[in-house]
Amino acid sequence: MIALLRRTSTALLASLVVLAPAAADASPLIDLVGPIGGEGGAQGVVSGGAASSAYFNPALLLDADEELLVGFAGISEQVGVTLDGRRGGDVPTLVSGRDILGPDGTPIPNSTVPSDWLRSGCHGGTGAGDCPPPGFAARPRQAQGTGQKNRAYLALGIVKHLVPDRFTLGMYALIPFSGFTSARSSYADEREALFSNSLHPELTGDRLTSLSFVFGAAFKILPTLSLGAGLSLGFTNSAGASTYVRDSTNYDTLLLNDSIKTTVEVSPTVGVRWLATKWLRIGAAVHAPEHFIVDTTISATLPSGTESSTSRHDVYDYMPWIVSFGAEADVARRGDWSMTAVGSVKYAMWSSYVDRHGISPGSYGSDLAWKDTLTVAVGVRQHFGGARAWLDLQYVPSPVPDQVGRSNYVDNDKIGVVAGVDVLRNLGQTKLRPGVNVFVNRLLPRHVTKDDARIVDELPDGSVYGSTHDPVPGAKGLQTNNPGWPGFASHGWVWGAVATLSVPL
Repeated sequence: MIALLRRTSTALLASLVVLAPAAADASPLIDLVGPIGGEGGAQGVVSGGAASSAYFNPALLLDADEELLVGFAGISEQVGVTLDGRRGGDVPTLVSGRDILGPDGTPIPNSTVPSDWLRSGCHGGTGAGDCPPPGFAARPRQAQGTGQKNRAYLALGIVKHLVPDRFTLGMYALIPFSGFTSARSSYADEREALFSNSLHPELTGDRLTSLSFVFGAAFKILPTLSLGAGLSLGFTNSAGASTYVRDSTNYDTLLLNDSIKTTVEVSPTVGVRWLATKWLRIGAAVHAPEHFIVDTTISATLPSGTESSTSRHDVYDYMPWIVSFGAEADVARRGDWSMTAVGSVKYAMWSSYVDRHGISPGSYGSDLAWKDTLTVAVGVRQHFGGARAWLDLQYVPSPVPDQVGRSNYVDNDKIGVVAGVDVLRNLGQTKLRPGVNVFVNRLLPRHVTKDDARIVDELPDGSVYGSTHDPVPGAKGLQTNNPGWPGFASHGWVWGAVATLSVPL
């Protein structure tokens, strides 16, 4: 049975190396779950050498047992978003006539639609108040919100000491059981009213669906100093769609040619481990940015002979430069029992973030640019014979400033707890290490109220009818379909559990 498990898991890992370019990009998922296997907890930069160290600190691979890891993880994302009630501010139905000029004499954008259409839809027909067929589907505020999802994953890892105590290789993968590399974009402003008309958590959701794959190597250059390097896979996808629009009201008649190209990119991680004294260990790692890019070019030809094209640059699963540092110290030992204390910090340069549409949050205002963050974690490790247990507490500040303006990025400060235990057991002539790891993140409640002066007025004051140049009644004041106006709140939980089994090689 054990031999079959080894052969099957090794074959799966080999297949990942070949097939990973079909759907992969690494770290948002791995970063949230933390190290699987070993006792890394929330502090894999300095503690718990295992296959997952290939991502958190490759230098720790030298400390890992030579083993094969199989794990099954479940993650529950329960993030709630509540929108404040609206009292006025609606875009009136009269804008549907498309006969309105702004105060500068140019037509208001045809992306402005009546608020009533969003709430109730518009029937397609020729009667009074009807829209052209097939009509306009209703999109009530927050009816298509996301943030409540349960997901399951398979974790696979392998560590091999090619030169004992000198040179080690490791590979690690975290694979969703369904929905490989789901990617869903949404606008963070009033434009999202034309799609879901809802707000979505910015740093969870589809970021938890990608196949994550990383491999690393560790070298001991001095008896007390090890260096490591890892590579995470990332991909750039270029897609082109050439269309001939036979009937703009019936896209079933659309003629379409597609072209798709995928190129592989890698994102490096470097790490160091220093045995400062017999009782104190230091670890540090630097992660380069990672992302999954989709470049799309769309061209359209109309029966009139008019041709037009445009390009879009979407960025998914963006992770910034991350610098981590930690220390682990032995604090007590009695016979087979020992205890260590661990502390670490992680500096993430979120100020460089770009969202799924390739938009920098700072474009909405300098005070709305994302901030760099410093995550702090502390914990303990205990060993007793072949058993290990760990407990970590961490605080993860949100990089997102209060969304008082046009943008609606949803994110919260988090308080996290990570705990686990594993034990070394004999099964015949084979040693096994089963284990359990759990983590809980509390997203602290947050509420923001919009500044009306910073919201796009979708029916500007001074608007007139294009045919008569008479003033448009009700244009004075703010009219907007921004789903986050006049304010919103968010809170929730992201938690999970992992069952692992490690088999010595």
